Amino acid sequence: MTASLLSAILDRLLPGNSEGWPAAGKLGLAPSVGAFISRTPEGAAWLEVVLAGTAPGFLEMTPAEQTRDLQRLEEAEPEAFERLVVAAYNMYYTHPEVRHVIERLTGYEARPPQPLGYEMEPFDEALLVRQKQRAPFWRRTGGEA
Repeated sequence: MTASLLSAILDRLLPGNSEGWPAAGKLGLAPSVGAFISRTPEGAAWLEVVLAGTAPGFLEMTPAEQTRDLQRLEEAEPEAFERLVVAAYNMYYTHPEVRHVIERLTGYEARPPQPLGYEMEPFDEALLVRQKQRAPFWRRTGGEA
């Protein structure tokens, strides 16, 4: 995998903006995106299709030219391209810097629900009374009481 090529692609998919959203490639996500998509041999093949499918000189193109080339590639290889987009979004929106932007812009804590969790009502054991009274719906074997 060419990290600089993947970084350039990521910068076109998630380019960032003036509100503080960082560009995905500039965050250094290429290795984690590559690892995420390559968890399976099929995923590694999709990544290779995307990387090999870019036009020669992609890194020297203007951002607009790169975007047009990626649009062409998306039309030619929709499944491989979609897999890359999913991997990019997964890695981008779980990155601490991006989560910080989400917190700043929305006011919501951008953290996993655990270990702090959410408040839950205590479970009502009475809901199980009827089920516990039913006969088993499986056959007992010789070793069961």
